[in-house]
Amino acid sequence: MATKIDIGAADRELAELNEQMMNELHLTPTWHCYTEMVPKAPKISYKPYLWKKDLLDYVIGRAGELVDLNRGGERRSFEVVNPDLRHLHGTTHTIAAALQLVQPGEIAPPHRHLASAIRFIVKGRGAYTAVQGERLYMEPRDLILTPTWTWHEHGNETNEPIIWIDALDYPFNTLMQLSFFDHGGPGAGPNARPTGFTRNWQGLARPAWESYPEEFPMVTYRWDETFKTMTALRGDQGSPYDGILLEYQHPFKQAPVLPTLSCYAQMLRSGEHTKARRTTASNVFYVLEGSGHSVLDGQRFDWSEGDFFMVPPWCWTEHVADSGKDALFFRLSDKPILDSFRMYREEAHPDKHQPKPATRFTPTKSPGAATPGLTT
Repeated sequence: MATKIDIGAADRELAELNEQMMNELHLTPTWHCYTEMVPKAPKISYKPYLWKKDLLDYVIGRAGELVDLNRGGERRSFEVVNPDLRHLHGTTHTIAAALQLVQPGEIAPPHRHLASAIRFIVKGRGAYTAVQGERLYMEPRDLILTPTWTWHEHGNETNEPIIWIDALDYPFNTLMQLSFFDHGGPGAGPNARPTGFTRNWQGLARPAWESYPEEFPMVTYRWDETFKTMTALRGDQGSPYDGILLEYQHPFKQAPVLPTLSCYAQMLRSGEHTKARRTTASNVFYVLEGSGHSVLDGQRFDWSEGDFFMVPPWCWTEHVADSGKDALFFRLSDKPILDSFRMYREEAHPDKHQPKPATRFTPTKSPGAATPGLTT
C-alpha cells in the first residue's frame, strides 16, 4: 500500500527550514528566493528627478558668501542628489554631478582620488585646472578630464567667478566599497609641464622618440569645435531617440573619455519629438540652451536652460523640444561600465511613444532669491 504523504506537514517543515536558514544560519535557500535573486527585469530603486536653475543659483550664491576655502572647505561645490540616493550622495547610483564655484584670486589646493572626474564650464573664462602639473585653461562649455588618481588643482586668476559642472564616479566606487583620497599639500604632484604640452600629442603627426606619459591625455575638449561639428550635422537624420548626439572620445583610441563615464553634446532641433526607449544605463542631463520636456516612465518633466535632470536605468525616455529654438544638453552616462561587463541593453517602446503623461513632476522650490543669471 502506498504511503500517504501529509502535504501540509511537509510545507510547514519547509517553511520552517527556510526561516531558520535566513534568520539563524545566514544561508539563502535558492529554491525560495530565486526570483528575488535573479529577477526577469531590472528592479530600479530610484526615480527620475529634476533640479531647477533658480534653486541651483540660490545655493551657489549662498555658498559664495559662506564657504571659505582657507577654512578647510577644500572645494566650494555641491552635488545634485536624487532623494532616493541620499545614502550615496548620488545623482544616479553610479554618477555624482555637482556645481563648483571658484572665486577671483582663489586657488583650490591639489589633491587626488580614486574617483574619475570631469569638468564642464558653465560660466566664466580664463581660470585653469592643473592636471598632473599641466595647466588647462577654461572657456565656456569646454570639457576637461581628471582621470583616476591624477593630481589636480584649480586656480582663478581672473576678476570674475567661474562655475563648472563636476561629475565623478564615486557612487560607483562606494558600491564597490573602494575609495582612496590624498590631500597632497604644497608641492604635491608631478613637476609642472608647459601649457600646451598635451596639444603636441593630439594631432595626426606626433613625437616619435617617446610615448605620451599618461594613459588618459590631459585634453581640453573645446566647445567651439564641438558645436561646429554639431551645427554641420544638424540637417542629418540623427538618432530617433537622441536627435543629434556627439560623444566625446579618447583622442588616442576609439573609446569613451573615461572607463566609467561617457560625455555627450546633444541637440534636439526646434520642435523635435524623439521616440521612446529605455536602456540599462543611467544618464544625467544639463540644459545648456532651449526648453522643452521629457517623458520619463510616464511622467512629464519640464526643463529649461540651467536645469539638471537625471534618468535612471530601464526608464522609458522620450524628449520634446519646444518650437522656436534648438535645445542643447551636456550629458553624462555610465554606459562604459555596462559595456565593460556586457550588461548594456536597450529597448524601443513598442508604440514608439508613451501614452500622454497623466502627471507632471513638481520640482523643489528655491528657498530664497537666486543671484540673477549666475550660471548663464
